[in-house]
Amino acid sequence: MVIGLHLIVVTGQKKIQHLFLRAGFGETPAGILALRKFTLPELVSQLFSSSEKFRDLNYLPFPLNESQERKGASPFQVLKMILKSRQDMEELNSEWLFKMTYTPAVLREKLTFFWHNHFATSVPFAYLMQVQNNTLRRLALGPFGDLLHAIAKDPAMLLYLNNQQNKKDHPNENFAREVMELFTLGIGHYTEQDIREAARAFTGWTVNARGEYEFQKEHHDDGIKEFLGRKGNFNGEDILNILLEEKQTARFLVSKIYREYVNPTVPKERLETLSLAYYNSGYHTGELLRSIFNSDWFYDEENIGVKICSPVELIVRYKKLVDLQFKKNKTLVNLQYALGQVLFFPPNVAGWKGGTQWIDSTSLLVRLSLARYLVQGIPIGLKSRPAFEAPPDESHAETLMPATSDWGPLTNFFKDKGRLTESLPEHFIQCDPQDMNENGFAYPGAETTDEKDLIRSIVNILSMPQFQLI
Repeated sequence: MVIGLHLIVVTGQKKIQHLFLRAGFGETPAGILALRKFTLPELVSQLFSSSEKFRDLNYLPFPLNESQERKGASPFQVLKMILKSRQDMEELNSEWLFKMTYTPAVLREKLTFFWHNHFATSVPFAYLMQVQNNTLRRLALGPFGDLLHAIAKDPAMLLYLNNQQNKKDHPNENFAREVMELFTLGIGHYTEQDIREAARAFTGWTVNARGEYEFQKEHHDDGIKEFLGRKGNFNGEDILNILLEEKQTARFLVSKIYREYVNPTVPKERLETLSLAYYNSGYHTGELLRSIFNSDWFYDEENIGVKICSPVELIVRYKKLVDLQFKKNKTLVNLQYALGQVLFFPPNVAGWKGGTQWIDSTSLLVRLSLARYLVQGIPIGLKSRPAFEAPPDESHAETLMPATSDWGPLTNFFKDKGRLTESLPEHFIQCDPQDMNENGFAYPGAETTDEKDLIRSIVNILSMPQFQLI
């Protein structure tokens, strides 16, 4: 998919749609209509206030009974949890997508999704992934330092990056390297010596048999370390605090947040302004996002309809628009796999790259065919593999995607909206629709209240490449 030059008439409606597609997962045409009575600053305030209260993702119960909790899990019990984890992860995946679709705390949920990719993790213990997910959600909108410290002691993260093997006699550098490369500074702003010294500081940080963080003093290196030009008897917390003192950490994070929420291209001058404000606020992510959403430039033509939506964003958008439902959780996972993004199963610790990486010949065909398949009642043929297993099984089997959808709310909304060529693009297309074939909407210039004609027109819009741009 090529994103070219575009000219957009940035109406008030399009600005509201832009806000909710970026701060959340989009809204229905009826939902946007109800919001048009508010100013943009009022809508931003509503997004934040509605995210003050939230619920954890508590689908999976604690896996150990009272006796096991006291003693810890045995190797046999750990094996049972791993074998059961695939089904549990599929169910947890479905529950999180449900929450993304229906939660009032949509701003917090979208940011939880962002942090899930920033702190990309995948371990064969579904309950621990649920614990991490709730940590991301709880601390998403607050100071980044609180989130960084919490995730650094998160059991799933410590297991994923092998820090349970990091002991003073045999340091493991995986966790220390990724803390700098992917979570704070970015590549090129530290040395190999910094990695070695940081790894020494994180020795003894491990996960016990109850699946909890535990500091094992006997395995900790308490000697003097030199890190980023500083010298002292540093522990893991000290290393994280030093990283937060570096203004490069603010630049790295703001650049990533800007690419996700505003535009894949980050203006240097704006990056410096936002980074300084973020640093001075104590890395308060909520304040950063509020500043972005209340800025005039956020709604500039150059920032609207220029981002390829991720597979998860696309699925949630369909769930909102036509109540897309799946008969089996496995089917939902297979669709995510076909599109290139499975929740709780990033490709590696660097997460999903996004942008044009979302699009290849296979995934684009599924994206553009989804609406027609749903209306025609034809199951989608997906190339599936056992989810949450690595390495991937290359002997793919052909499976079908039985799903249901309800187009009634959309057709009811548009029955009285008159000219389809004027109303439909405005509600579903964020980029410039001028190069779109009017005949693709069906019946240009004519009014119709026939439900089948309306569905056909809507499906034609949702099947166009421009629908993938938010």
